[in-house]
Amino acid sequence: MSTNPAPAATLMDCTNWDLFRLFFVVASCGSMNRAAVQLGISQPTLSRRLVELERSLGAPLFFRNPSGIVLTQEGEALRRSASAMMAAFDDFQREVHEHIGARSTVIKLSASEGMTKHWLLPRLKRLRDANDRLMFEVHSTASRQSLDESDLDLVIRIGDPGDDELIGKRVGEIAFGLYASPAYLQSRPPPRAIDQLNGHALIGLIANDLRSGPAADERPPLMSRFHSIAAASAGIKLSQVGSEVAAASAGLGLALLAVPFAEAEGLSRVLPNEEAILDIWLLHRRETERRMQSREVREFIEKEMELTRGWLSGRKRTIPDHH
Repeated sequence: MSTNPAPAATLMDCTNWDLFRLFFVVASCGSMNRAAVQLGISQPTLSRRLVELERSLGAPLFFRNPSGIVLTQEGEALRRSASAMMAAFDDFQREVHEHIGARSTVIKLSASEGMTKHWLLPRLKRLRDANDRLMFEVHSTASRQSLDESDLDLVIRIGDPGDDELIGKRVGEIAFGLYASPAYLQSRPPPRAIDQLNGHALIGLIANDLRSGPAADERPPLMSRFHSIAAASAGIKLSQVGSEVAAASAGLGLALLAVPFAEAEGLSRVLPNEEAILDIWLLHRRETERRMQSREVREFIEKEMELTRGWLSGRKRTIPDHH
């Protein structure tokens, strides 16, 4: 059996990193008592931890004299090594904090195109005016993104909140109605009932893109009826929900649109007594709450949703201007 001492690397691997930190503070202070005060621990506890380090390394690191402590040759060698390690660790901590700080000031949000343009962006401007260090990354889409890929902080979702790992709450509701451009309505008389939609050019969605809204059995009657007719006879089908507004503005036909956003685009409503109401959800990951800036933006959006409930639900034609 070999009687050679264990290699230094093995001893170092078995030693708690915190012991080296304690040793470095003691070596820098030159006094056990001053080091204990700086570290916020008792002198007996500090002495006991350093004895543990000496046993682990198999060498004495210092001896006491009337003026404090004096490092042994092994202690002086460790101090030089520990100094390099502490400097590297300080650089590591600074870099980590810089990266964390940079990510925490970027708030990543997702909302539909209409919600982004007519509701979200004006409010983000107010937040930026109040704090120009805040930065925003807005994913303007009605489709459900991969949370793992996008690392979203907040999601404003219309209709079904989904069954993914997001949590949150219902913050309002939004009305949908039938709209067309004034030019289109001048070219033919507007329908007077849902059954008369068959005689009009309808703007529909390609079937796959209906998945971004509520499930078929959860759609309000107007939405179900419109999608059913459009699926069979739409004059144009689009692959993006947000393109419906552009198509209606271009005079291509009737579209089922969010009331506040269609009104803001200057479109004309037909069958004003027919509407569909969907819930608005503000969602986030549970872990997102640990970012202070994300939490503050979430609370701001919740308050703004409450203040603009009437406009979003179609009961008010103008959006309140809150400052």
